[in-house]
Amino acid sequence: MVHIGISPILDPISEVSSFASRITPDKGSVLIARGDGVDNMFLDSVCEFLNLDAEHVSIDNEIFPLLNAVRPVAVIADLIGKTQDGFHIMKLAAAYDRDLPVLLLTDGDPSLLGAVDAVREIWGLTRVATLTGDRDVGSLVDFLCHAARDTGAARMIRV
Repeated sequence: MVHIGISPILDPISEVSSFASRITPDKGSVLIARGDGVDNMFLDSVCEFLNLDAEHVSIDNEIFPLLNAVRPVAVIADLIGKTQDGFHIMKLAAAYDRDLPVLLLTDGDPSLLGAVDAVREIWGLTRVATLTGDRDVGSLVDFLCHAARDTGAARMIRV
C-alpha cells in the first residue's frame, strides 16, 4: 500500500494567487454601446477583472467602423436607450459577424424579449443573450468568459 501525504493549505489566498498567475489570457476587447451619460463603471470593472479592454461608443453610426478596428470578442448594448437602439446594434453585428456574441441589457419586458428573439432569427445571429440590468455579476462574467474563450482571447495554460 502506498500512502500519499497531503499537506493542508495554510494560506488559501497565496494558493489562489499562485494559480491565477498561471492563467495567461491574450488581451481582447469588449465593445460597449450605451447612451451618453450612462454609468459604465460596473461593466468597465468586470472587463478589467477579466483582462478585457472596454471600448465605448455612444453613437450608432460609429459602431460599424469600430467593430472592424477593434475586432471585439463581444458587444454589450442597451436594448432601448436614449441614443442607442439594441435592435440596430444587432443588425450591425449581423453584418459584421453573425457569430459575434451580443449581450443586450433590458428591463425584463417580455414583449421586448420576444422581439429580441424575432430580430435574432431574422438577422441570423447565433449568440444573442439578454440580461436584466447590468448588475448580475455571475451572468455577465459567464457571458464574457464564454465570448473570450471562444475567440481565443482567454485561455488557460497547462499547470
